[in-house]
Amino acid sequence: MKITAVKYSDAMQQIYELESLEEIPALREETFVLWIDITEPTIKKLSPLRNLFEFHPLAIEDSVQMDERPKVDDYDEYLFVIAKTINVVEGDISTRQLSIFVSKYVLITVHEKRLNSIDELKEKILRKKPFILRGKEDFLLYRILDGVVDNYITVIEDFEDKIDEIDEEILENPTGRSMKKIRQLIRQVRHIHSIVRGQRDAVSKLNRSDTLLIKPETRIYFRDVYDHTVSLLDSIENIRANAGEALEVYHSSLANKMNEIMKVLTIIATIFIPLTFVTGIYGMNFQGGGTDKPLNMPELYLPYGYIFILMVMATMSISMVIYFNRKGWL
Repeated sequence: MKITAVKYSDAMQQIYELESLEEIPALREETFVLWIDITEPTIKKLSPLRNLFEFHPLAIEDSVQMDERPKVDDYDEYLFVIAKTINVVEGDISTRQLSIFVSKYVLITVHEKRLNSIDELKEKILRKKPFILRGKEDFLLYRILDGVVDNYITVIEDFEDKIDEIDEEILENPTGRSMKKIRQLIRQVRHIHSIVRGQRDAVSKLNRSDTLLIKPETRIYFRDVYDHTVSLLDSIENIRANAGEALEVYHSSLANKMNEIMKVLTIIATIFIPLTFVTGIYGMNFQGGGTDKPLNMPELYLPYGYIFILMVMATMSISMVIYFNRKGWL
């Protein structure tokens, strides 16, 4: 388990690598914000938090489960928040859980693997970004949740680009591969919608909470995070609607393509029906043993009968093609 402590105020910013959780109390000061970031946790290694901060054992257990839904639990003396980040790798969606304990003068984050949003926030603190340094633990919580929502924005923008690409592909050359892409995108967007909706509900509960750990002047920032999640849900609904329309366009294009094929086959069959009729008649071969029986196909004895019949058949075919073309069927 790796433990990193970031201690900061307007005047000073420091980062420490801790060997154990028991070192935390010595770093707590009223005039500083203390951020403890824990990666690769286990319940056993986190157990000291129960005595150090009186965290509920269920909250500690949930912080390492990594499959919990986004939520906010108010324990009066501290807040327990679960957020989810989204990763898309080669078309596969995975989530990473970020558990947050907010207590007086200290904020603790727990996650299984490194998170870009957490690393970036640490760098901003160490680079003395004024917008971050001016706040306390509640403002740090806002910045963390805002980073999570920014992660959603990036993912959703990528999906908006994907649906545009699929639309173009369907219009140009719809294939079975296009169908698979649409269905995969619909499944992925449904999963993302569930995550963002859960995060929206969690932030909404945080806004409604009467906890004293969040100052009135900070609540407006949490409302901004809530507004972003609502806007993202609208964007997701638009993607789902566009995916549904793309599916309809695909089926329509497929039907049109099939109609074109059937039209060509029908025209070919229509041309060959009279030709088959002619060849069928002359294929009966009622010769009668000579020319003294004219009712038995006298054309069979014409010097140029074979060529004549071929010319008749060619004329019939060309005439039908010209007729179909004038009707706009070709």
